[in-house]
Amino acid sequence: MITAATADELLDVLRTIVRASRTARQIPLEEDLPAWTVAVLSLLAREGEQRLGQVAAHLEVDPSVVSRQVAALEQLGLVTRRPDPADGRAQLLAVSEAGHVALAEYRALRARWVAEALGDWDDTEVAHLVARLDQLVHDLHHAVTERSQPVLRAPQPAS
Repeated sequence: MITAATADELLDVLRTIVRASRTARQIPLEEDLPAWTVAVLSLLAREGEQRLGQVAAHLEVDPSVVSRQVAALEQLGLVTRRPDPADGRAQLLAVSEAGHVALAEYRALRARWVAEALGDWDDTEVAHLVARLDQLVHDLHHAVTERSQPVLRAPQPAS
């Protein structure tokens, strides 16, 4: 088991990584997509068709924000809508072919940038880091899930 001091150091590094990631997303690269565009397209590409409310819930933003974003993506031809067969009043959103192309180009652009930034690293070092980070995410997720489960206690006998 790690010490509290080591855990605190890890948390500091993780906070720094999050800040660096946010900063990197703010730096436009050539024909980069805005961060919100990538968030919506990535979600729909990963999860498949979704209702607008589901997209908003996944992204933890107000549905009105997603509605405006999706309308813009639809105008650009990056997202499509179709009636939800389960409920004709609702619509399902999906990434269009052009959206998949734009997302792939974005990811390739960002991958080239990371490869250049880590020019002194080799694939083995990065693979080891990725494996350890995946394990970290898994363990932290497991700990959060365990903590969020209600603790069942046996009823105490009445005195």
